[in-house]
Amino acid sequence: MATSIFSRKRDLAYMVYFALGIPIAFAMDLQPIYPPHLLPEILVSLKDFYVRNYNDQFYINTPNFFRVFLWIEFVYQVPVMIWGLGGLYRNSPKVPLILLPFAVKVFLTTLTCMLEFPNFPIPLEKKISLTTLYGPYLAVSAFMMIDMYLRLKKVIDNQVFVQQQTVVKKLL
Repeated sequence: MATSIFSRKRDLAYMVYFALGIPIAFAMDLQPIYPPHLLPEILVSLKDFYVRNYNDQFYINTPNFFRVFLWIEFVYQVPVMIWGLGGLYRNSPKVPLILLPFAVKVFLTTLTCMLEFPNFPIPLEKKISLTTLYGPYLAVSAFMMIDMYLRLKKVIDNQVFVQQQTVVKKLL
């Protein structure tokens, strides 16, 4: 019998993270790479609200490296999150193999962005606000990275053990 998603708390948390992350990506994160004439007014208003409240320089004067991060988010991160919803729900054995590089990518790009905050020409309280906004992405991705690494390690260790037992049996 399959293990229920509700008994796998970490997987359920990752599913919630993905279910929230997908619409956030399309509604807010990816705006700098959309053709401006295709943006509906509601998304423009959302971005204006965000910039007014957080003064996030990445959305005011988008640097090239951030655009690259957004394209990677669009072509890799969003599809992985979509796959992850089903993969986690089904308890696919591929989950750690797919989510480990995803978590590494999110961790490194988020860390890179956060390391730019001290250079932003904005007041300290806005930098703190940005840190509280970006920080959970860093924390969740770090946790996911460790979790997926340990899951993969367990699979590999089990396989090595089985192979060693096979060799021992052949020697006896």
